[in-house]
Amino acid sequence: MGYVFQGKDARHYNDWFLSERGRVVWSLETGLLSRIWAPKGPQKLLEVGCGTGIFTEWFASQGHRVTGIEPSPEMLNIAHLRLPSRIDLDQGFAEDLPYDDNAFDTVAFITTLEFVNEPVQALREALRVAKRHILLGVLNKYSLITGQRLLERLWKNSVFDHARFFSVFELHHLISQALSPSIKRHWATCLTLPLFLARHCQFLESSPFFQWHPFGHFIAMRLDIEFTFQCLLEPLLAEQKPNLATLTPNVSCLSGGNESILQGGSLCLKLEPSPAATEDNRGPS
Repeated sequence: MGYVFQGKDARHYNDWFLSERGRVVWSLETGLLSRIWAPKGPQKLLEVGCGTGIFTEWFASQGHRVTGIEPSPEMLNIAHLRLPSRIDLDQGFAEDLPYDDNAFDTVAFITTLEFVNEPVQALREALRVAKRHILLGVLNKYSLITGQRLLERLWKNSVFDHARFFSVFELHHLISQALSPSIKRHWATCLTLPLFLARHCQFLESSPFFQWHPFGHFIAMRLDIEFTFQCLLEPLLAEQKPNLATLTPNVSCLSGGNESILQGGSLCLKLEPSPAATEDNRGPS
């Protein structure tokens, strides 16, 4: 359990994304998420830390079946008001997801890991309930915008006072620790320039040629889940010697001079022609 947004924080978060600058940032972030995630069709998706439903609504608009989970009651109240009823919303924490194993195709964390006390446990829970992908949207420690926000802490309070930012390199380390060093990852960043330039440089910021470096403020990363199977080469049938006490030869097969013999612990039949068949085969004398 990490920081739980209060009523004032929830309203400020929702209002900021509805502002002109917030809409530009949302457009750049969702564009990058769409390019990095690149699902091949509709998926069943869980957004952990869905907040007021800003990104939850976007996921649903892409044709996915979406469920959101959020620890803050104030955030959930706003989400219930603005989201359609087809989107399921639950209250809970990232470290203890109330869902069955492999219940979703993709589990998404969009600016959620920053406010979680145990990100390793949160990622392990995501791996438990996801079948295909884990999608991360994380605020970068090493960006111009983060530097600006750190300076603003000197004279004003912010919800980001409770956040822990990650670099691309720290994310790689966190994923290796929580999941596996060999898990496949695809990532890129956006919002390289200060926020006041976002509207004027939107074309540049949305270009894949400007998103390859690790210093954009918003990191989008997709983790591909691959299950490994190993066959156990154990024989299904084992050769056993018969129990002679339970063998009952067919008497009809022994008629006409047939003789039963034992060879190597197995019951065999030695067949000999009957006298009548021998005479018939000789022909007339």
